[in-house]
Amino acid sequence: MTAHARWMYASALARTESRGMARRLDFPDQDPAQRHRIITGGLDEVWTRPEPVTALLEAAS
Repeated sequence: MTAHARWMYASALARTESRGMARRLDFPDQDPAQRHRIITGGLDEVWTRPEPVTALLEAAS
């Protein structure tokens, strides 16, 4: 559960907008340009990266 909480926190910080339950005072609105997933992982050091939009489009078709 601790690892999951760290991944959620890192993902919320990586996204410069408010979305879902991740509300940010410095970025209060949603950004339509950020329509991608944030991939996260790691146990000792948590990492994040955006998933390419092309991968999302290929999965939908």
